[in-house]
Amino acid sequence: MPKVAGLKFPKTNCIYYFKINNKIRLKKGDFCLLRTSIGLDLGKVVIPYKYIKNSELETPLKSIFRKANKEDMKKLEAIKQEESEALNTCKEKIKKYNLPMKLVYVKYLFDKSRIIFYFVSAQRVDFRELVKDLAKIFKTKIELRQIGVRDGTKMIGGIGMCGREVCCASFIQKFTPIHINMAKVQKIALTQSKVSGLCGRLMCCLSYESEFYRECLKKYPRLGDNIDTEKGTGKVIEINVLMKYITVELEEDSDIKKRIKISEEELEELKKNKSKSTLITEKKVKNNG
Repeated sequence: MPKVAGLKFPKTNCIYYFKINNKIRLKKGDFCLLRTSIGLDLGKVVIPYKYIKNSELETPLKSIFRKANKEDMKKLEAIKQEESEALNTCKEKIKKYNLPMKLVYVKYLFDKSRIIFYFVSAQRVDFRELVKDLAKIFKTKIELRQIGVRDGTKMIGGIGMCGREVCCASFIQKFTPIHINMAKVQKIALTQSKVSGLCGRLMCCLSYESEFYRECLKKYPRLGDNIDTEKGTGKVIEINVLMKYITVELEEDSDIKKRIKISEEELEELKKNKSKSTLITEKKVKNNG
């Protein structure tokens, strides 16, 4: 089994594995020099070492060249500054050509053989003239990558309405489909400010508890159902999954409707009593038959 180390790169939560030899000793937080699918880069160690079966490898693994030294770290800081300057330069050029695109991130490869500009746009963009200008300025290979709004927010980051860093920037590795039914099943107000994230799309966190609510709701009657209670027949008008009760509006002749709360335990007793009553009735019918 090959010995590997898990590394992360800026603006991604995915862990990528690279082969290491026994001469290299790594610890969490170290930076390593390696060649990725797009070129030479520095990665940050998050898993110092582990062993993986060959059958678990989807593609042949690349190897780590060496640990980053002081000179490499100085160069990395310089590259970060150049990336920031390149971001501002590209924004000015985008404004010059009046292009319908939002630039969110710029990445230089460690050997500066390529510079990648990540942008968000609702349409296809003709950026040929922009690329020509950028190539003259930076004198290296230019790549423009159009990404989705969720990926754009993931790269920019930010604070969600919960007061914490947005999930996409902190830990989500792969986006999954989010549906409005996930909000409905949790009885969340369907207003844009309540269900939308910084990207303007439905919040990823809507999916975290939707399955829990779906399972819990199987224990209760549906909204609008009529049920028999100890105080009479009524209609279910509220289901509180977290507090474990339902609210029933009793059928009465007066204009003022009486409402009662029935706990989960009380609801189970009602179901048992109903089952017993049904069983006794069936026995009577059989005996009379």
